[in-house]
Order: sequence, then structure tokens, then C-alpha cells
Amino acid sequence: MSSKENYSTRKILKETLPVLAAIFIAMASVMYILFKSWSNKLYFEKWKDYEDCGI
Repeated sequence: MSSKENYSTRKILKETLPVLAAIFIAMASVMYILFKSWSNKLYFEKWKDYEDCGI
């Protein structure tokens, strides 16, 4: 591998790695929000019947 090819590969990695990391973080954040909403919905549905009891 010549130094020019190595430089080109490094340049591509330096340019794309931050973009891929940002996309991954955004997707993980959206998945966390969806999971949390789903979990809260299930929790409130479970305890919905007990609201009248005062518990």
C-alpha cells in the first residue's frame, strides 16, 4: 500500500467517522425515547385500575 492510498483512507475515515457516530447517537436517542414511552404506557395501563382504590 502506497503512502498516497494510506493518506486517502485516513482522510475518508476522518471525514465519515464523526458523521457515522452522530447518526448512531441520534438513532440510539430515538430508540431510548421510544422504549421509555412504551414502558411508561405499560406501567400506567397496569396501575390504571387501582386509581379508584387510593393506592
